[in-house]
Amino acid sequence: METKSFRVVYAEDDLAVRAGVAQILVAHGVAVHECSNGDEAAQLCSVFKPDAVLLDLSMPEVDGCEAARRIRSQGYRNRLIALTGRGEAALEAAARAGFDEFVRKPSSVATLLNALGCPQAA
Repeated sequence: METKSFRVVYAEDDLAVRAGVAQILVAHGVAVHECSNGDEAAQLCSVFKPDAVLLDLSMPEVDGCEAARRIRSQGYRNRLIALTGRGEAALEAAARAGFDEFVRKPSSVATLLNALGCPQAA
C-alpha cells in the first residue's frame, strides 16, 4: 500500500529562501506547492487541500497575516505556520490572524518539520 505524501503550500517572496526551504522539505518527502505571495497561497489551498501551510509574514501584495485570514475563511482547519524573522509584535498579529505556530528564520530542519506536523519529523 502506497502512503500519501504530506502536502504543504509554502508562500515566500524571497526566491533564494523559498528554494532552500522547499529543497529541505522535498528531501524529507514533503510535496511542496510554492508561491510568492499570500493571494497565491490562498488560491493554492483551495485547489490542493494541503496538510499544512507555511507562510512568510512579510510579502508584497498580500502578506502572511492577510493570507492566513483568507485561508481560514475558506474553512481550512489544518496547520498554519508563520515562518518569520520579525519580532514579537508581528507574532502577536499573526496569532490574531489564525496561525497555529511560529518558526523563526533561520531554524533547524527538525523545528520546521515538527511545526508543520510532518510525519517525517518523527
